[in-house]
Amino acid sequence: MRILIASSSTIPGYSGGWTTPLDLLGTRHVAMYVICGTSPGYRRFEGVPVLGLGLLTRQLRNTLLERIRCRIEREIVPVALKRCFNLFKADFIMCLDENAGFAAERTGLPYAMRFHQRVGSGTDLVRLERLIRGAVFATSSQSTDVPGTMVLPHYEDMSRFAFSASARPERALLLSVLNAERAPQDFIEGVMGSRSMTGDIIGTGPLKSEVGRLCKATKGRVRLLPPLPRLRTGEISGRYQVGVATLAPRPKPLYQMKVNAYMSCGMHVVVNPWTEAAHEIPNLVEIYENPEGLSAILDSIQENWLGLEDRRKSALHWVKENYSIETPRRLFNDLLAKHFPGSATSS
Repeated sequence: MRILIASSSTIPGYSGGWTTPLDLLGTRHVAMYVICGTSPGYRRFEGVPVLGLGLLTRQLRNTLLERIRCRIEREIVPVALKRCFNLFKADFIMCLDENAGFAAERTGLPYAMRFHQRVGSGTDLVRLERLIRGAVFATSSQSTDVPGTMVLPHYEDMSRFAFSASARPERALLLSVLNAERAPQDFIEGVMGSRSMTGDIIGTGPLKSEVGRLCKATKGRVRLLPPLPRLRTGEISGRYQVGVATLAPRPKPLYQMKVNAYMSCGMHVVVNPWTEAAHEIPNLVEIYENPEGLSAILDSIQENWLGLEDRRKSALHWVKENYSIETPRRLFNDLLAKHFPGSATSS
């Protein structure tokens, strides 16, 4: 099928709103993106056509000019979606968030909801319920908690990664969005507090400048590297021996897809208690609560590395058995066959 993907804020090539939908579709379907919050213009990333609108579609300040701007931008998005739908000859629009969904709803065209992130706290719940009812189907990930939707998990295609049996643990990795929720500074402090571990942070986000400054102060022991696009993430295979998932304290554990990638590469995984893996597979990961605890675990890993290979192999087996991309792909294709019985399911 030909699927137009609508998003408010996906970063083409890099963010989860890019990786997980395209991995879900695989090679069986063809996609085009319309993204409100990325720079305006038409381009292609990883062979996928993208139209950026350069719009915020939300009100920042309660002023007359701001309300007018927001109203104009909200009128532009449905027009752009309708035009792209026709030019791309799409079968339906798949919306990754409620704002994209509200725009698609106004087009009168068939749309589905695929909630990639949590619904904003200021969202009108009555409108949201109507939006979900009007969708051809509505799904969400295992951590977005959207009532009235079917849980279709976010998994990454692990065939891009290769298990590496490294002889010596020298470098740890944090693959992350750089924002306050992910607490990347904990990784820097943890590595610097260890005896000899070094580390890399791969990613970008609002805290990029601050994280860059902190890394620079380590004089090369912790480096900030540019983000890797989806089809190049396999390049981390063999380069790192330890994978760390950081999070700020939160009331409910969060699923972090990076844990699966780490395990697929043969890394020994370290998480804190706010990561879902700490509760789901505590026997396959190390758990720390603060940077000092992370430092101690990194030292222990270096001391006992040879004894950890069987555990890393068990983690690889577990992630292949429980997080295969074929599971959500099968569920997704079942949904398409149910709701679009007259459409071809191949590209």
